[in-house]
Parts: sequence; C-alpha cells; structure tokens
Amino acid sequence: MAAGKEQKQAPERLLTQEQEALLALYLQKLDSYFEELKASDAIQVEIETQHLKKILHT
Repeated sequence: MAAGKEQKQAPERLLTQEQEALLALYLQKLDSYFEELKASDAIQVEIETQHLKKILHT
C-alpha cells in the first residue's frame, strides 16, 4: 500500500517557472515567425499574380 502512495505523489509540474516563461517566450517568437512567413508568402503570391497578369495582357 505504501508503494502505491509513493507512485501517486508525482510532481505536479514538469517545468520550473523559469522554464515555463522561456517556453512561453519561445512559442510567442515562433508564432510571430510563422505569421511573418505567411505574410511574406501572401506578398510573393501577389507579386507573381501581378507579373503573370502583366505578361498575359501585353
């Protein structure tokens, strides 16, 4: 019975507060990077579309 109690007393947190803060900052930076990447892709598509329109209309 004592062994069962010891197994249930696992730590509630896997990361320290400092690690959680670093992870949150990392995820925020990663989200920002992906947003910028999506925006640059959209701009690239727009540039290519305008270029193709120009080729087709000349």
